[in-house]
Amino acid sequence: MSPKLAYKSSFVVGFLLVLLSMFSTKIFSAEAVSDNPVFARINDRVITYNEFMDIFRTAVRYKYYHGKVPQNELQSFQLQVGKDIVEQVLIHQQALKLGLQPDKEKIKTGLDKYDKKYATNQDWQAQKEKNYQQLLKRLERQDLIEQMKLRIQDVDKPDNRHVEKYYKQHPEKFTEPKRVWLSVILLSVPPASAKQTWLDAEKAANQFIARINQGELFADIAHQYSAHPSAVNGGDLGYLHQGMLEGDAKKVVENLKENEISKPVHVLEGITVFRLNGIQPAKLKSFKEVKQRAADLLYREIQDKSWEKYLKQLTSTADVFVNEKLYAAVAEK
Repeated sequence: MSPKLAYKSSFVVGFLLVLLSMFSTKIFSAEAVSDNPVFARINDRVITYNEFMDIFRTAVRYKYYHGKVPQNELQSFQLQVGKDIVEQVLIHQQALKLGLQPDKEKIKTGLDKYDKKYATNQDWQAQKEKNYQQLLKRLERQDLIEQMKLRIQDVDKPDNRHVEKYYKQHPEKFTEPKRVWLSVILLSVPPASAKQTWLDAEKAANQFIARINQGELFADIAHQYSAHPSAVNGGDLGYLHQGMLEGDAKKVVENLKENEISKPVHVLEGITVFRLNGIQPAKLKSFKEVKQRAADLLYREIQDKSWEKYLKQLTSTADVFVNEKLYAAVAEK
């Protein structure tokens, strides 16, 4: 539809790092050879530079559409991948120390899904046994890490007093944004049309504006001439969050006063004219309306803090070495 309505919608490197199980699980006994130096030692686990690069490349492909990290994000992304590697290894080690066991049914379901997905893939079938063993290790590692996270995040839920305090401290989380009641007239112009076609449509839009200013109803003109689906309702779009509008349409509407008609606006589908029928100011919802949402948000924050605290403690008490000089080698590749 026109104007284009868009609902504006983080990448967790950690989820990818179960790939560690697909590489060798060396126990540290000597320095790695010079062409594959040690990237990290995490207690008795060694991560070589080549292992790090395999994980890093996979993370890049997953996060960045073009498979390349923007230069201004490279350093922080390297550090994040390195940090996640350390944390994933430590969590897995702790799960084994506690004697946790992978959920066999869950693992079987995961293996069956892969079997089904790649049933006709000749490369997969040719190396099925090798792939199966790697995948089994990966799924088991992932399951143990998930079990650890569930254990650490199994904390008491906040009481009503703390939920209400959270609501009062974060009104922005419970405020319905300003909404505008709009009507629109769309004169459809195919994007590839000649310049004169666009000029003709803009001229017609100005003529409609003049007729409206002389007393004709916006709704009548929209009903008769608009190519927008809302024409059947006289161009009425109802109440919209301003964040649902894009580009020039958004800018124009933001500057309209109530009952004001806009100048012609170029959008992808053609030329539009807007009318601002009304404004619904931002409104803080009552605690009663959002009590459950506030409780859920607060509980999630408590869980996240519990997990972050655990990871910090786990890292601080472990024997961890990361050769950060190797990040420079990544940047050069």
